[in-house]
Order: sequence, then C-alpha cells, then structure tokens
Amino acid sequence: MRLSCEVDVVNRLLPSHNVRKAKRGCHAQVSLGRKPAASASRSGSQLFLMVCTAKDRNGAKYVIKNNVSQVFAKFVSEGKATIRFKEPEQDLCLSKADPLQLKSLLSLVRAGAQGQDLDRVTLSSLAPASTKQVEKPRTELTVTSRKEYPVTSRFPASLEVLTVHSCGMKRLDPRILHLSRIHTLDLSLNALTSLPDDWGRLSCVSTLILTDNQLSEIPSALWKSQLCETIAVLDVRNNHIATIPLQICELHKLACLRLDNNGFDSLPPTIGKLTNLKELAVAQNKIKVLPAGFAQLRLENLDVSDNPFDLSVEGVTGEERLVFPTLMECVARAIRKYRIPYTEEDLFPQLFHYLAAARQCWCGNFCFTCSARYFSHVSLRHLVSNSYSASPGITTAPIEGFLCSQHCLTRFKNNPRAYWRN
Repeated sequence: MRLSCEVDVVNRLLPSHNVRKAKRGCHAQVSLGRKPAASASRSGSQLFLMVCTAKDRNGAKYVIKNNVSQVFAKFVSEGKATIRFKEPEQDLCLSKADPLQLKSLLSLVRAGAQGQDLDRVTLSSLAPASTKQVEKPRTELTVTSRKEYPVTSRFPASLEVLTVHSCGMKRLDPRILHLSRIHTLDLSLNALTSLPDDWGRLSCVSTLILTDNQLSEIPSALWKSQLCETIAVLDVRNNHIATIPLQICELHKLACLRLDNNGFDSLPPTIGKLTNLKELAVAQNKIKVLPAGFAQLRLENLDVSDNPFDLSVEGVTGEERLVFPTLMECVARAIRKYRIPYTEEDLFPQLFHYLAAARQCWCGNFCFTCSARYFSHVSLRHLVSNSYSASPGITTAPIEGFLCSQHCLTRFKNNPRAYWRN
C-alpha cells in the first residue's frame, strides 16, 4: 500500500521546549507494510508506516500496532488527514493526497493499530523509494514547438498549468481533457478550428487562453459544463468569431474577457449580467453600437478602440411594433424569463432560432420582434475606474436598447437615463 502526497512531520515536544518548527512539509511516498526480512513469516511480524522523501529515500518508519493514539480524518475528502503516534511523539500531517487512496490507507492504519489480521491485504515490502517516486510532481508544462510535444509520453497527471504554443494543433488532444487538476490552459498560436463539446474532467479551469487560432465560434462547452462556474479569464483574441453568443453572459465568475480582432458587430444585450467583469477588450471589431446592458458594467479597464461607432444615432424607433405579442413571442419570453433549459433537439427549428434573437428590456423582461428600439450615449469615463482605450476623439459610445411594452416606452420617455426593474 503506497500513497504519494505532501507530508509534514510535527514534533509535539517542540512547543514545550520553546522551539519553533523550522521546515515545512515536502512531497513524500507513504507506505504501509512489513520489513523485507519478515516477509517470509508474516504472522507476528510488525507492521510499519514508512515515509520516504527526496532527502531520505530509505524512509522513516513508525510502528503501527498499539502505537497510533488518534487518526484525524475530518477532511479526508479534500485529501487531508493527520496520524498521531505515541512513540515518537509526532503527528504525521498528510495533504494533497488522492482522497480514495488516503481513505483506504487510514482504514488499514486503524485496523493495524488495533492488531487486526491484515495477512490478506497486499502490503508494501518497505523497500527504499526510487528518485522518481519521491520527486515533487510536475505542476507546470510549457510546449513551444512540435518537437517538444509529448507524442509518445504522457502528460503528467499533476499538471495545473499547461501551455501549448506554436504547435500547429488543429484539434484538441483528447489526453488534455483528462488532466483534472488544470486551472490554467493556454492553447494560443495554434490552428484550432473548434473545440470538443466533451470537456472530460476539466472542472477546475479558471483561465482559458485561445488567442491566434482559427475559431469561428466560442466553444459552447463553456456554459454546458462545470466550466460555467469556474471560468474567470477568457481570451479569444485574433480569431474569426462572427457572433458572441447570448449564453456567454451565464459565466457568472468571468472577470476578464478579451475579444479583440474577431470581426463581430455586436455584443449580447444581457452583458450587464456579468457583475464580476472587471476587464473587457473588444478592440478591432465592427461594433457600431453597444447594448444598453453595457452601461450596467462596473469595469476597471476597457478597450473599445478601432470600432466604427455611429455617434449620430439617437432617439426611439419602431414604436409601431409595440402591439400584442404573438404566441411565438409569448412562448419565447416564458422560456427566457424562467430560464428553461433546452437544446436544438427539444424545439422546432423556427422557435430555436427565434430564441437566439432575445433582447432584454430595462425592466428586466425579454422581448423579441414585439419591441421598440432606442439609442442613447454613455460616457466611457463613467464606466471604468482605472483606464479605457478608444479611437482618437471618442469619449462616449452609442447605446442601443429595447423596450418591451407601451408602459416601458412611457417610462423611458419620462426619464431616458433612469434604470429600473419590475
């Protein structure tokens, strides 16, 4: 029985001698077994817990039977536990361990401490650990050319940061989808045209960088998987994304969004729902007007340079469309209002595409064709707390919004700069 984890040995006598613990824990291999000399006659042989580190590959051994005073396993599901020995008076603090393996080890330690028979359990021979077994797991890997790409070898399962640059990758390597500890994934400067819907175990990614690829759309897996609750930085600059989907506003933890140089002409009308967004870059696109929800953002940094803003538009248009909504409109409004989940297979095509054109009124309700449109201007300086970048001479941006009813139209005309909710 072997376990790779972080180990911190705490001597309980140090505080009584007014001595502080000098060093921190280190990576180690923890083994439970019997000495090789006693393997021939297991009955009556002593059971040991051995801790091998890079500095001590032969390992420190602790007797198990009648020598474990307590096992602290409250946080075993997080890969943490503490084993308290009677002699020597030390605590073995384990962390960063596989929860299932740790739980199994603690179960055997308890059984061995009580003198139970473990002859049917496969135990370690307590041989000295190899260098590979005690070296610290690799958490970062950077690949900058095809020659460096691990074709025949595996990606280390312990990776937390993976950077793959300039490798001409056209499809995502399936092995990357099984690196469950990754929190930063950088796949820039490749030739990716799409990403798979199945993100495997990528449930911890908070930073996703896909700049300088050939993507034509933002991967839908971002809001169809657990990534919806983890993504904080999304960078898709220098791609060919023609449309920013409405669902991107469901990434509630998104703090940094970079969409420069893609060629889209509008932002989602519900962008104001990104309450944690602090940095937004949409330079070098074809945006003429910004959605009204843009004014709800509280940004620290903003870049809207090199966009063909149309500052001449202002006022209300399409008042004649504010009639009683059709059945199609009523159904679509209900689906959006109550956030009813759906896929393309659940709805007939006309309704599915109709839902993609959702607009949000300032009252909070969604509307579609039955709506009036208004234009206004907003000061860029009032939207940011630090700095903003815009084309020369541009200090304001045009805002486009929609009104879902005659009631909202009247309220808007009475106070165009107000913001309300039902």
